[in-house]
Amino acid sequence: MTLLTTPNEIETTICHLIKTYKSISFASAWASASSKAFPLLLKYSNKINKVVVGIHFYQTHPNFIKEFIDDEKVKFKTNPNGIFHPKIYLFQNNENDWECLIGSANFTKAAMQNNSEIIVHINSNDTDAHGVYKKTIEAIENYFETAVSFTNNDYQAYLKVWNKKSKELLDIQDEFSSETDIKPIFKSKIIMQDWNSFFEEVKNDKNNSFEIRLELLNKTQEYFRNSSFANMTDIKRRQISGITSKDTNNPELNWMYFGNMVSPRFKTRISEDYIDISEALDCIPMNGIVSKNDYMNYIEYFKEHSGYGYGVITISRLLAMKRPDVFFCITGGNKKYLYEDFGLTKDIKSNEYERYWDEIIQRIHKSEWYNTDEPKDIIEKELWSKRVAMLDTIFYDGDL
Repeated sequence: MTLLTTPNEIETTICHLIKTYKSISFASAWASASSKAFPLLLKYSNKINKVVVGIHFYQTHPNFIKEFIDDEKVKFKTNPNGIFHPKIYLFQNNENDWECLIGSANFTKAAMQNNSEIIVHINSNDTDAHGVYKKTIEAIENYFETAVSFTNNDYQAYLKVWNKKSKELLDIQDEFSSETDIKPIFKSKIIMQDWNSFFEEVKNDKNNSFEIRLELLNKTQEYFRNSSFANMTDIKRRQISGITSKDTNNPELNWMYFGNMVSPRFKTRISEDYIDISEALDCIPMNGIVSKNDYMNYIEYFKEHSGYGYGVITISRLLAMKRPDVFFCITGGNKKYLYEDFGLTKDIKSNEYERYWDEIIQRIHKSEWYNTDEPKDIIEKELWSKRVAMLDTIFYDGDL
């Protein structure tokens, strides 16, 4: 057993072992295509037994992935429980003739040429070598079973996000807790849409609700421009809150689009707490950027009164009505397909306000269609100013 403490030692050893042994298996958090070891891996690709590489934070270079599209021996961890972070390499001829490297070095140029890394080098003659071998085999097998091959479509989607991230336009999963089970952004159909695709899908929704939804949101914008929530009439507050479906000026306008908020508890509280709710809504600017700090200030009141029916669904409705260009209203009718597209396996509980921002809103705000410039076409411009709330036309599953 020896200790490798310099990048040169690590790279030289990995290159030597790739050339020496008949079988190559390893698991690495990330991989690149610019180390001296990479061309050797390609040259001796017939030796590859099982390779598993993580893509967390989009640190794995797409040039590495490109070489192994549809490869059944080289797989990628796309949806780990936490961060996929091992660095373990096994080179063997058989169970009695092998060498193993375990430590901090990924299969990247940085790890093998620049970083401060350390690797334990073990071989089949070391004490308790058989136990190490068995556990190494088992670990790589387990990683491999839950990893997937990359298709060309996966690669193209990953490359698109990686290119944006490399230009510092996106910074994806490091904004989420490592304990959060979230699908990689390139796997989300909605997030990966461009503006034209998004516009067509929203405009041609299956319920033909595009125009009436825009009209409703235009009405809420008019309400908020002319008055604070506290100074509105009771009927306007109830319309914004989704408590009533009536609109005497336009009978066709159903205020229960974007969520039905007819819970008796909420109906009672909205009439009693409208001044406090108004003060909370005042934390959200009518124009410009809405920061997480603005949002956290907004939910402070609701956190203290979460037992009054002020859960995530309720607070998201009010937000989407005031700033439909920023917020999405989660409802019982849309969350199934929203969660499925975003890869959320755990329901956002009524008092998990921060998850709503971190896992839904920030994620939406990374999409291409969200970040497109304001269109010139009148209809597209109308949608653009309400584009986040209008996601409901895509995700909603039910009759209106």
